[in-house]
Amino acid sequence: MVKKGTIAVLAVFALAAVFLGLGGCGFLFPGKQEPVHFYMPALSPDGTKLVYLDQGKDSYEIFLLDLTTGEEKQLTDNSYNEMYLSWSPDGKRIAYMAAQEKNNLDIFILDVETGEITRLTTHSATDVNPNWSASGKIVFNSDRDDEWAIYAIDPDNPDSLERLSPSRPKEESDNKQ
Repeated sequence: MVKKGTIAVLAVFALAAVFLGLGGCGFLFPGKQEPVHFYMPALSPDGTKLVYLDQGKDSYEIFLLDLTTGEEKQLTDNSYNEMYLSWSPDGKRIAYMAAQEKNNLDIFILDVETGEITRLTTHSATDVNPNWSASGKIVFNSDRDDEWAIYAIDPDNPDSLERLSPSRPKEESDNKQ
């Protein structure tokens, strides 16, 4: 059985790994850090395009590589890092997570053709690890309701949020005094 706080600790380690992987090492180890290129790649459903993160002007941005022509295109240009890219089943949109506001990770949708970005979640909870399912819904983790759980949302109907995972019983703290 998973002890209370274990999932939270794992989430912190996962976010720390992303922080370190995206150049956060400079904070811990001063000196020039080389940027990470072609990070977190995701292949389009038809296999002709690849999206990935790469260094932009102020942050890590989403790039698209057309594998048939070799043409590379920057899809985002902002001051916050995007992470965990996932293609829609039709290959027209990309789900990702980002912290547009300090300490608030949310799920966003990027229309590959138009470049339009839609913020899908706006809850104060941490919404992470989007994964676009074959049904068209996006499945993600969130710490809403004071516990980590799995949720699904229809990107065309943000009010369709549905919790998929069951609640776990709260465990008593091992630090009783």
